[in-house]
Amino acid sequence: MQKVQELNGELLENLFEQAVYQLQIHKEEIDLLNVFPVPDGDTGTNMLYTLQSTLAEIKKQKVKNIKNVAEASIKGSLMGARGNSGVILSQIIRGFAEYIKNKDKIDADTWVKAWQEATRVAYRAVLNPTEGTILTVLREGVKEATLALKETKDILVITKRMLDRAKKALADTPNLLPILKEAQVVDAGGQGLVYFWEGFLNGLMGKKIELKEERVILREKPDLEVIEKHVITYQYCTEFIILSQENTDFSEFKNWLYSQGDSIVTAETRGMLKVHIHTNNPGKILDRALELGSLSQIKIDNMAEQHEERLRKEIEPMPKALSPKKDVGFVVVSWGEGLNQIFNSFSVDFIINGGQTLNPSVEAIKNAVEKINADKVFLFPNNKNVILAAQQVENLYKDKVIIIPTKHVLEGIRALVEYNPKDSWEQMKKKFEKGKDSIRVGEITRAIRNTSINGFEISEGDILGLINDEIAYVGKDINEVAINLVEKLLKENGEVLTIYYGQDISKEEAQELYNLISQKYSSLSIELIYGGQPYYYYYLGLE
Repeated sequence: MQKVQELNGELLENLFEQAVYQLQIHKEEIDLLNVFPVPDGDTGTNMLYTLQSTLAEIKKQKVKNIKNVAEASIKGSLMGARGNSGVILSQIIRGFAEYIKNKDKIDADTWVKAWQEATRVAYRAVLNPTEGTILTVLREGVKEATLALKETKDILVITKRMLDRAKKALADTPNLLPILKEAQVVDAGGQGLVYFWEGFLNGLMGKKIELKEERVILREKPDLEVIEKHVITYQYCTEFIILSQENTDFSEFKNWLYSQGDSIVTAETRGMLKVHIHTNNPGKILDRALELGSLSQIKIDNMAEQHEERLRKEIEPMPKALSPKKDVGFVVVSWGEGLNQIFNSFSVDFIINGGQTLNPSVEAIKNAVEKINADKVFLFPNNKNVILAAQQVENLYKDKVIIIPTKHVLEGIRALVEYNPKDSWEQMKKKFEKGKDSIRVGEITRAIRNTSINGFEISEGDILGLINDEIAYVGKDINEVAINLVEKLLKENGEVLTIYYGQDISKEEAQELYNLISQKYSSLSIELIYGGQPYYYYYLGLE
């Protein structure tokens, strides 16, 4: 096997290409490793998104020297970081790249020390590091690389030993984290890191892969017959223009569009993308497009009614120069039509599309914050997996951004109930934090696979009741689970219960549950609201 004594920038770029490829082909496998038996498995998706953003930034560099590639990887990984696993991976890349960026060459000593720095930065980024996770796999792998360096200066050999030790550490994660053992899986983030390093090893071995070329589609607008053919499947004809930076790469967005509808037409020039699509969720398309830039010429037609109708307000924010500056602004992460309407009623400035399978990236959050012309911007992550990404934005705008660390969308709503524009931002912060802590949240969803967790034997299709992300009740009937979940929530007392029903529950079904709970708990004040959240039949908020 040919020895590798040094790396240059071009080889480093190939390592990242190989890593992206490994994550691409193993993304779904990693997603399924999540121990939580609900459809929130997104570790592979988040890590891939982070790496794709990293590689995209590297590709923009005209001169592929070590400094340019390293600095691009720092920027790209940070801007693309999504979810806890993505943010941790971005910190690993950052630590590695910060160490090498001013080096003339990457030899074996630099290679190992860079991974040591990556380990230090990654551990520092996590408030309470837990053994049996990606951090353990990282640390053990780098420890082996350090030992190998004493015996060889061959980067290929060092990396292979690092990877082999990482695989052993990964296999041991169930022994360190009981929840993994109970679910009979290894840590998803650790598995992602192993594939990341496998990509690097493949690159060092000289393997080349051809990542999919950007597919630019230029077609004429579909004629009437084509539109009518698709009306039944996709109801809304949506058109808009994204105005962005000249070097913006739209390829990922354009590829993503194919999962959102049909009759897709795009036309691209530098910094501008014209989009036409038939979809059932134009809001989702526009939210995603806003991550790339400002929007212009938005047009949404309801084709089923055969006439043009404005279905939603244009969401393009006013240019900063025209927006009067205000004291405070609000950014929330939310999902579900009804929940979004509630946040809009609080005059939230920007709603970032999120949810269990779509954690927004650091860049998406940063872009939202930048669009608000206010002295202070309160940021509500509304998901524990988004808090770390939000903290990265807070670090970028320390004098502007204030995070209220809400772990659930109901915590965000409850916090904003406390909003009083006459308060100072310091008073608001205290009230928001007190508000979020005053509510306990229950969730009802369906298991997507068989597993054993927290003493529950769970079969695919079972109805799960969760409190604080812990399974509290398992049953076969949604109403039965909901009533028992209320019983468990009430163990810590409560007077007001709000029931948010999701997109898969009809109004009549929700009313039936409302009646059942009202009869059983006559002392409770109960409110029924349409949340429209996906995956979860009900959210229950008790205070």
